[in-house]
Amino acid sequence: MWPFNYFKKKREEVEREHLCQKEEAPLHKLNQESIACERADLADENHSKTSRTERAEAEFLQPFTFKSNCHQRYENGSPVKGEQECSRTVSVIKNTNGHPSYRLEQGIGYIVKIYNDDLGKPNMSDKPMKVIRKTETFIELRGFPIDAQSPFGWQEVDYSDYGFIVYYKNEQVEKCVLHMYDRNVRIEYYKKEISYQKEQKIEKDIAPSKVEQSNEITESEMFVMEALLQLSVGNDGDATYHPLFKAWRSFQRDPEQLKKIKDWEKFGMGLMIFLSYGTVSDIDDKQQLASVAYLFLSKAIKKSPQNINLYKNRLILIISNREAFEYTVSSVINKDDGLMFMNSFPFKARDAMFKMEFADLLRDSKLLGINILEHRYLDLKNKISSGFFGPNQDDTTVRNEGNELHQEILEFLENKVIENGDIDF
Repeated sequence: MWPFNYFKKKREEVEREHLCQKEEAPLHKLNQESIACERADLADENHSKTSRTERAEAEFLQPFTFKSNCHQRYENGSPVKGEQECSRTVSVIKNTNGHPSYRLEQGIGYIVKIYNDDLGKPNMSDKPMKVIRKTETFIELRGFPIDAQSPFGWQEVDYSDYGFIVYYKNEQVEKCVLHMYDRNVRIEYYKKEISYQKEQKIEKDIAPSKVEQSNEITESEMFVMEALLQLSVGNDGDATYHPLFKAWRSFQRDPEQLKKIKDWEKFGMGLMIFLSYGTVSDIDDKQQLASVAYLFLSKAIKKSPQNINLYKNRLILIISNREAFEYTVSSVINKDDGLMFMNSFPFKARDAMFKMEFADLLRDSKLLGINILEHRYLDLKNKISSGFFGPNQDDTTVRNEGNELHQEILEFLENKVIENGDIDF
């Protein structure tokens, strides 16, 4: 009888198990629903915490725009260059959508901007920062390491050397201070009642200069001198731009003035500064200005070959106006090919300018202390070592060819501009 009892017990066990499962099903469902509710509550709580964090951070610093009409630069705690009376727009905005120039997560920190109203362009690149301290009278922000877009792709940069402090008075922004801690430099932006005594003093300084020099220097050079004087006292806006514009129009009307320029260095530098404003868009005008600036900087170098600042200015001129000046270089190195074939050799002018730059970069190692020149030097060194200029080219041959090209182009421009008064480019 035992087999029958065995199967009977097994059947009863299966029935009991089914009954238990049936009884536990509602409990299991209730448990699952409870877990789901707990997850939803947790998500809501996290969202609330995030919202509270965002609201708290927003309460730390409300985005603002501050119009400054004066600023003062300090180096190692001491004021330099004097108080600058010029317009700057300082703004701090909440990072809500990230930034195209940085790998910056949405909602993290703020973006600090400083805009040069005189030149109509940013005074520095946008800086991502976070609030690190708040008191009753100021809020302090600090940069942080972040990936930034560069010509070579994404590169990590450390902006922790930058700080920004916003000072308040009666709940209004009173002053903004940009700190560059690695250089022990700070720039204070603020508002004040503009005094015209300084401008009157400048006018007095300029007026006798015009009378005394009118019989000695040309109108075009006089305008350049006026612009450089304005720049020397910190007026880097219209007060500098307009005299340089007048200098350009003056020698356009009367190219013979270019034969009588006395201070080649300052005249070339003045035209280079004028080009840096970025207001000249026509390629022929750019070529004319870049070529005349190169002519006088090169004449100054020929006279004072040990003046490193002259090489620095000539390098920056060439690098900043490459496209326009390349036409002048092409007209020199392709002169034997005729006009029909000049555009058939675009790489000859490009490579010639590379060699000219390399020759100037080797003049003094101090030039490599300037970031843009250091990067150019490393790029050209890499080109030479990789055979870019040919298998038999090395530093010495490229430098020698660059110096020869400088001399050839200088002679071409002296003949065209100085001897023949031809400024048609």
